[in-house]
Amino acid sequence: MAALDAAVHGELDRVSQALTGRVKELAERYGRTLPELAQQVDELEARVAEHLAKMGFVWK
Repeated sequence: MAALDAAVHGELDRVSQALTGRVKELAERYGRTLPELAQQVDELEARVAEHLAKMGFVWK
């Protein structure tokens, strides 16, 4: 019984740690809000347009 108890607790710990790791990974991946991402896209788009204009291309 003690061996079974230890095995079950070990498996529960392993699954718990795996889930915790996955939640942290997802929090990092999706931690930025849509408005933050949209703002970054706008800033990068402006930089690209500026670089293209310096090279003689007209964008938009």
